[in-house]
Amino acid sequence: GGPIVDLFYCLKNGGTPVSNIPDSAGPLTEFALLGYLAQVAGPGRKVEWDVAAMRCTNISEVNAVVRRKYRKGWDV
Repeated sequence: GGPIVDLFYCLKNGGTPVSNIPDSAGPLTEFALLGYLAQVAGPGRKVEWDVAAMRCTNISEVNAVVRRKYRKGWDV
């Protein structure tokens, strides 16, 4: 039936769908983006990542690409 049928079945009958986005895709995306942050850090440098705070604890310049600084009045 495909992923949509699977999702509706789980919503109706309880359970976890095969395409469980919060438990699968979120951590996988974070893992892939940490690879990019390792490239920003440069060769031979280890990125120490604080998952809860979403920041690099040992290389401050890496944090510059994690969050955007907005101009006053344009905050999100």
